[in-house]
Amino acid sequence: MKRGQKCTLTATEGVRNDTCFQGTVPDYYVDAQSVEDIQKSLRFAQQHKLPITVKNTGHDYRGGSAGVNTFAIWTHNFAPDPVITENFTPDGCPGPVGPVVTYHAGQIGTHLYSSLQGTGYMSVAGSCSTVGPSGGWVAGGGHGIFAPSFGLGVDNAQQMKVVLPNGTYVTANRCQNQDIFFALRGGGGGTFGVVTETTTLLHKDQEFSFVFLQMPVQDVRAANEILVANAERWSDEGFGGLYGVTGIEPGSNIIFLGYNANLNLNETKATLKPLTDYLQSLPGSESMLLEFKTQPNQYAAQNDPALLALLLPEAGVSLTRSSRLVPKKNFQTADGQKAIVDALMANKFGWGAVIASPTNYTLAESDQPGGPGEASVSPAWRDSMWHLTYGTNWDPADPVATSPEALATMFQEISEAMDPMRAITPGAGAYQNEADVYEPDAIGSFWGEKNYARLLAIKKQLDPDNLMSCWNCIGWDVNDERHECYLNVRGIGPSN
Repeated sequence: MKRGQKCTLTATEGVRNDTCFQGTVPDYYVDAQSVEDIQKSLRFAQQHKLPITVKNTGHDYRGGSAGVNTFAIWTHNFAPDPVITENFTPDGCPGPVGPVVTYHAGQIGTHLYSSLQGTGYMSVAGSCSTVGPSGGWVAGGGHGIFAPSFGLGVDNAQQMKVVLPNGTYVTANRCQNQDIFFALRGGGGGTFGVVTETTTLLHKDQEFSFVFLQMPVQDVRAANEILVANAERWSDEGFGGLYGVTGIEPGSNIIFLGYNANLNLNETKATLKPLTDYLQSLPGSESMLLEFKTQPNQYAAQNDPALLALLLPEAGVSLTRSSRLVPKKNFQTADGQKAIVDALMANKFGWGAVIASPTNYTLAESDQPGGPGEASVSPAWRDSMWHLTYGTNWDPADPVATSPEALATMFQEISEAMDPMRAITPGAGAYQNEADVYEPDAIGSFWGEKNYARLLAIKKQLDPDNLMSCWNCIGWDVNDERHECYLNVRGIGPSN
């Protein structure tokens, strides 16, 4: 298989008369619909030393659910209805943790939110409803629009059942198999085993204040300054969602899409008044889209047309991004705010700050570093305010845009665009599920050195042959055959 051999379908292209190649799509798939299917698949892979890929939805920016010459375990159809337990006690634990919902490997957010509608409960899962909450989402940390108030996915998970690489089926929680529980909650998907089900906390469903704002602005620096100046206050007040500016050229759109579990609608309008007053003072303010409303429950919030419209452009599109978790301390001085604005203005891609850090969530004592429920996500999540992203896309049907040379340039540019922000946030991290493919410090950004050392020891014990691996995963080999379609960017990539 040579780099560039592909058969990419696009939403804008009709029937193709062309020679197609396998590309990074695995050669063999198992449609796993039970624990037994997964066990047999993993034992077969062990017997024949086959590199393994795990896939539910394939919602993965870094390609972890695909791989050249791999044996794929597809879990998408292992999705019985979610089950609510009113007072759940994790296996081997001394007492109950309260109401939970249990869902299986193939579950996606759409079905989960629908199943909880009308029950009086809500659950933390992905902002994009096509994400699989039992798969790579929680394995990478699990952010979403409700994480600021209710915690990350790893904080809410109470128990996980997993088939290990050798085919053994185990239960992991805060009372047993704590190392595995640690690894599954932040160590990255497709690495330590195939999770078959996740049990996560339920919260009382409630109303949410909602705002959507969009308007073209001529003075992009001024727009950035007002968003940065108010960022700490909005974070402290519990907003989740996204805001940013779509470019650096005059006429770029400022966007604010926010949910708040703590403020009523009048309070929400009041706290956003500096932004709305500023925009309404500008020429052309009559073009501003501005909507405030109360969402009656999680289902309505998750299915709001503005949120769905914001997420829709990513469906079926070839895109990549770079990202950074920006600490709260960077926003707390005038010099710090200016440095952030300068870094935002230094990139040509525009930006979006995903407001999904657990800023209003108190981490349980059991989950503090060293505790039985510690998660392996980057510690940077705990003191960040922004999950900052820059993004770009290309037409997969364009032979010029998809040449190795053009793609290498584009990936290099999007990666280097984040360098000014990396420079002013030393020691901070990145969300591995939405990270730069060629993140220059993956270990430090995704896990931190301490977490990585523990994860690597667990990995070597569970999967000594490294059959379950993916790009930038724990214990990966950059020159593994499954990565040969990746480019060499910033000195990161296969040597061939």
